[in-house]
Amino acid sequence: MIIPWGTDAPIYHRPIATMGVIAVNVVLYLLVPGEATENLALTIGGGIHPLQWVVSNFLHSGIFELAGNMLFLWTFGLVVEGKIGGLRFVLIYLLMGTLLAGAMQCLVSSEQEVRLLGSSAVVFGLMGICLVWAPRNEVTCILWVRLTPIEFDLSILWFAAMYIALDVLSGGLSGVLRASLTNLSTRVIVAVELNHTFGALLGVLIGAGMLRFQWVDCENWDLLAVLQRRAGRPKGTETRTRKAKRPDRRLETPTSKASRRSEGRSSKGRSRGGPTSIEDASAVVLRAFRGHLEFEETEAALAVYKKARRAPVPWHPPEPDWRELIEALLRIQRHDDAVDVMRDYVREQPDPSPRVVLKLAQVLIQNQGRPQQAIKLLNRFPEGSLPPKLEEIRGRLRQRAEYLREEGPLELDEDLL
Repeated sequence: MIIPWGTDAPIYHRPIATMGVIAVNVVLYLLVPGEATENLALTIGGGIHPLQWVVSNFLHSGIFELAGNMLFLWTFGLVVEGKIGGLRFVLIYLLMGTLLAGAMQCLVSSEQEVRLLGSSAVVFGLMGICLVWAPRNEVTCILWVRLTPIEFDLSILWFAAMYIALDVLSGGLSGVLRASLTNLSTRVIVAVELNHTFGALLGVLIGAGMLRFQWVDCENWDLLAVLQRRAGRPKGTETRTRKAKRPDRRLETPTSKASRRSEGRSSKGRSRGGPTSIEDASAVVLRAFRGHLEFEETEAALAVYKKARRAPVPWHPPEPDWRELIEALLRIQRHDDAVDVMRDYVREQPDPSPRVVLKLAQVLIQNQGRPQQAIKLLNRFPEGSLPPKLEEIRGRLRQRAEYLREEGPLELDEDLL
């Protein structure tokens, strides 16, 4: 079994709701006794019970089922909530679970009672949404081979396609087996065995609908953009390109035709040097980065920064914007992320601000317990080279770092810079 546990998709909202839903599932598993769980399970063939449509999506019959569903929920909940926020994520979770359970109980009839538990159908629905919104983003997976974990990355597109195909195949095989061992009708067996696939299809429809009505911004990395080979292009680019290919023939004169032929020859000469883009990629990144900072969307700005840093040629913002991101991260107490960004700043800026260097040393001392690295930073400046106020701050930081180095736990002497 391939287990997902993370993704590289940009996260613009903290996964608070995802963690909350996971906590509800775990708490109910621990507190609700087995008999009550059976009574609250989705019952097919026992009448209509709307309460079961909701509650059954939070209950599980075994620890392994719970663990597997929660890993999937964490991975794909990160993507969905990361794009639309916690409130809409919870509404989508409840909507998918209620629709799937309600349809199953109302549309499928059975002479024998069949009980269903678990959030797996909803999780497959979230996976279907991610398939539409972020097909090229990758899922970090673990595959156990002879008790040895193998970690690798797989695109959401291939991951979802693989699991849906496996669900259809395994559902068919287990359906044949159940049909031979029970008196259940073929309709009931198909509905039960393909419950996960129905969830994935519902997720695809919801994801496509929200994309169609522009209730989510996938930055042209959605499935439709990938299929149309315009993934990642700035919005509006396609319209401008199509218009440029249709000149108005009615206004064309012999002179303009000759001019156009001349321009064609000159453009051919330019094309030998390589294709030209409508907008420089770094300008697109910078505009998105500044937009998030302007609206105090620090998480989104950090996601843009991290993604651009993973490019073959790492991008960095202009110095004032760089410092603004650092200040925003410190303001929301994202110290670990702030350290990474400040480290990049100090490494790559030819003349880094002493205030940023001192702040990096302070965070290393107070929040990360790395006095040795802080001392290296503080020694970058010769004695007396800083203004009196900053020199005083550096002295206090060095004194605190020296004390922690002697009295605190052993610190590995890793090279920070």
